[in-house]
Amino acid sequence: MTTARRPLRRNIALTAMTLLALLRFRAEVSAAPITTSRGEPPGADVFVMAREAVLRDRPSRESRFVRTLPGGSRLTLLEAGEQYLKVEVAAGEPPRDGASKPAGGGATIGYLSRDVASVFAPGDAGTADLVAAGRVLAPSEGHRRLAAAFLLCASRRFAASGPGNPTVDVLLGRTAEALAESGGPFPPGLEVARTGSAGPWTYTGDAFRRAAAAPADTQDEDALRVKEAARAGVLRQQYPAVSTSLAALWQETAAWLELSESGKDPDTLRGSADRLGSASLSLGRLLVAAGRLEDVDRLESRVRGAGGRARTLLPQASAGNKLLGRAQILRMMRGNGSALAPQEARRQLGPKEVIVRIEGKPGGLTLVVETTVGGTHQVARPKSAIPVLPVPGSLRMSPDARSAAWIEIAGPSKLLPVVASLERDEPAREVAILADGRPLRDHALLHVVSTLAGYSKDGQRLGMSIQAWSETPGPDPRWSVVSVGTGEIVYETTKDSKSFRRLME
Repeated sequence: MTTARRPLRRNIALTAMTLLALLRFRAEVSAAPITTSRGEPPGADVFVMAREAVLRDRPSRESRFVRTLPGGSRLTLLEAGEQYLKVEVAAGEPPRDGASKPAGGGATIGYLSRDVASVFAPGDAGTADLVAAGRVLAPSEGHRRLAAAFLLCASRRFAASGPGNPTVDVLLGRTAEALAESGGPFPPGLEVARTGSAGPWTYTGDAFRRAAAAPADTQDEDALRVKEAARAGVLRQQYPAVSTSLAALWQETAAWLELSESGKDPDTLRGSADRLGSASLSLGRLLVAAGRLEDVDRLESRVRGAGGRARTLLPQASAGNKLLGRAQILRMMRGNGSALAPQEARRQLGPKEVIVRIEGKPGGLTLVVETTVGGTHQVARPKSAIPVLPVPGSLRMSPDARSAAWIEIAGPSKLLPVVASLERDEPAREVAILADGRPLRDHALLHVVSTLAGYSKDGQRLGMSIQAWSETPGPDPRWSVVSVGTGEIVYETTKDSKSFRRLME
């Protein structure tokens, strides 16, 4: 096959796929005789099916180029010819992907080869064909730009002739979101935007908002599911990323909770559960920092209930178990329910008592060591090891009073063990980074939950549990014994609790 023929073959294959989609749709929704041609009257919508096409000034291969058109461009048919279509490019259709602009910025009339075009007639049948083609092509990343172009046109047709079609609008919104997530390319007219010059693309159009505002029959389960999907789309547009402030996170989490607790549409429930998990963990972290542990309790309870509901309604999906794992992190964030600060640990070494304390407020916490000998109190000494957001009640001190450890809420989904020397003035160190090996690999996963079992009697070993996962937690945490001095793993187990306890003696 020559290089010149490859684009033509690709266009023919793509047109054939679209035609198959149309025939499939007509077979499903109509018992009327099926025809592959509906005529090509003036005013029909014409779409560029190739990655790029040229508009010529005459219906001839030797004629000059008038304009370059990106794939998915929507044109208006003026006259159908044997090999070329006379079309008009509307002035409001801006070119993308570096396509040339018409002189003067107005409408452009020219000739487009049939090899790179598909025609959709006006009327209900043509609109149904647009929807069918868009629905079939939308799951394919390589054809998603065309799917978005078809669905955008169908949505506009429905809006122009009546109240619109919520089902089509939701399908358009989801297709546009998927296209934006992959970074395009986009058909002309699709409303997308990005944050900064290199930020992610997002769909900013009003398809979801239009579908959410449309009236729905409360007795029609399908209509209610479409309404749920539209509301979820509106929320994704309202919160393209997890919020950062406490007030915004509270509102975002409440919105995803409401959908997760009431939604029945599988896709909507799956997506809502995932977004609820992310927002609730960020909210929980801020609530711990604010000392609002009772709110963390209530949040964890509702997230756990939503996770159980998702697991029941979606038994084949991981959404429920993933949300339940995140509820577990919320519960562990709360610690023992005591204050975040101050929290302290004490050791009596003969006549000397050593106290290590985390004090201050979030954003300004310090680790302080105090010593009392024979009733004489020495001045508290702040250490260079600075806690950032320790789990309430997690502070431990070694029996020899040479080191301290606690669980740090290092991120919304990571509770990591930290150890600090009380003899040397140095920063605290994450145990996973010290230990290398399996704990360090766990550190790279999305979710990490750790607890401290305490120190060995000689203070040389630290016992802890680590449970790490990306999608769903495993059945059991892994127990580890770490050398405090070197950070090396001394022992690991998920079952042998006797050996673990023996090494901690």
